[in-house]
Amino acid sequence: MINSLALFFSAAAVSLLLTFPLIRLLRFLRLGQPVRDDVPAGHQAKAGTPTMGGLGFVVTLAAFCLILIDLDLKPVYLALILLTLGYAGIGLADDLIKVLGQRNLGLTFWQKIVLQTLAAGAFAGYLTFSGVNLGLSGWLGRLGFAAPFLYQLLVVFFVVGFANAANLTDGLDGLLCGTAAIAFLCLAFLAARSGFSECSIYALTGAGAVGAFLYFNFPKAQAFMGDVGSLALGAGLAGLAIVMQRELRLVVIGGVFVIEALSVIIQVTWFKLFKRRVFPMTPLHHTFELLVIREPVVVIGFWLLGLLLGVLGLWL
Repeated sequence: MINSLALFFSAAAVSLLLTFPLIRLLRFLRLGQPVRDDVPAGHQAKAGTPTMGGLGFVVTLAAFCLILIDLDLKPVYLALILLTLGYAGIGLADDLIKVLGQRNLGLTFWQKIVLQTLAAGAFAGYLTFSGVNLGLSGWLGRLGFAAPFLYQLLVVFFVVGFANAANLTDGLDGLLCGTAAIAFLCLAFLAARSGFSECSIYALTGAGAVGAFLYFNFPKAQAFMGDVGSLALGAGLAGLAIVMQRELRLVVIGGVFVIEALSVIIQVTWFKLFKRRVFPMTPLHHTFELLVIREPVVVIGFWLLGLLLGVLGLWL
């Protein structure tokens, strides 16, 4: 317990120390976030807020894992770190195109999907080569997903899906930081209970590092994490659950991300079919904003929902 707390707070401290000068540099270079036109009017005041602040907690997470995990004995964790950094790199490219071009569009939809699929596919291929799929049990195992081809499809779908769901969730100050930290803590508890000590290191480091970013991101953002942070968090959570073979539990523990993504899918599908909207605006958190609920109240409400779903995911 003491070691776990020490790891959590050490990661938080290093994340803070890295992010302070990073944000000063981003401000000096005027690397501010462009704001889309199709968001609530209150968001226009956030234009120019430094972005790519997620670099601080991504570097912290990678550094701690490289130092504390014996990658020679457990190379699967190197694959997990590379997956996280790969998605961070995709997000960084997207952020740089946006801020340097001062436009809302970075990489195109298909460019992002192709790059994300390649990164997830490499991760899936390594896991299959290492035989991780052979240990798949539970519902997924009974449905035949232990077969190499189906397993690789599952991993790619899971990683790409969660990465983009996390990206969609990152729309209010502190929303993704808080829900991701809760999800990491729940996975850390699950890892410790299941004997995955290396997974516990990754999860506790992730929780501390991203939790520390709340200092800069809530209640009023001094900096945004950017796609470099959001894509890395989503892919990292998915990759961690896959290594632990707790994929379906993450669907519950990370239920806030799932709900946010489903709201967009439902909205787009319904509008294409019937030319009507189900929600006033998606992702779902924007609907609550349009109900004139203050942004911090919406964020805290989503945190509480994330905590409830996290406890439910541990209990199931």
